[in-house]
Amino acid sequence: MGVASIGPLDYAEGWVRGAPNAPVREFPLRRPIEEALGAPVVLENDVNAAAWGEYLLARRRGPRSLVFVAVGTGIGAGVVVGGRILRGPRGLAGEAGHIVVDPWSGVRCGCGGLGHWEALASGSRLPQAAVRLASSWRGPETPASREASRGRLGYPELARALQGGDPFARHLLGWLARVHAAGLATLTAAYDPDVIVVGGGAALGVWEHLAEPLDRAYRELAPYGRAAPVKPATYGRLAGLYGALALALSAPETCG
Repeated sequence: MGVASIGPLDYAEGWVRGAPNAPVREFPLRRPIEEALGAPVVLENDVNAAAWGEYLLARRRGPRSLVFVAVGTGIGAGVVVGGRILRGPRGLAGEAGHIVVDPWSGVRCGCGGLGHWEALASGSRLPQAAVRLASSWRGPETPASREASRGRLGYPELARALQGGDPFARHLLGWLARVHAAGLATLTAAYDPDVIVVGGGAALGVWEHLAEPLDRAYRELAPYGRAAPVKPATYGRLAGLYGALALALSAPETCG
């Protein structure tokens, strides 16, 4: 059985440890599932699992390295280099949501740090960011700016406002594109990926509007002018599920 879980993960013991977006920060996961099912469990970070599934699909086309970025409740990344998932000695290699994109924002992350990508632009934090942007908005009041000032403009509401051409929604989208581009540029500098795949319910919900401004901002920030192609997840919001299946089928190759 392949299990894709929130992280960070203690792979040796099979525990989730210190998850910033879960009501219980530490709990055992692998052993109870193995005991219930009577089958061995391959446990992996959910975004790593999605990255592995995307890599297996894409490697026929030649990518040697791939970064999968999930923008959902939080923000995470899975990195595959040379046919292997990068975990790091403490399982933190994919915790890209904690890249610092604006240390001067004063916004504190659930992990305790300041100005992290996840704290600014994840699905759970966008309503707070929208409040801040609404307070400095100099355009006309719009339905989206009113909802933002009340703390009620998340990714689903943003998608609907963008469909209606709301000016404040477009302003917020431009800010989001720059924040996400800063994260992608940092991942590019760190891992030099052949391709970046974006998934997660929050990002995919606005992808038709986000793709172009994100690509433009990312190309402006990418180190050495080298921007990798940015594509939406092949399996959409089910990427982690298919990734877990891929892990179960290829555990020796993946985990070593």
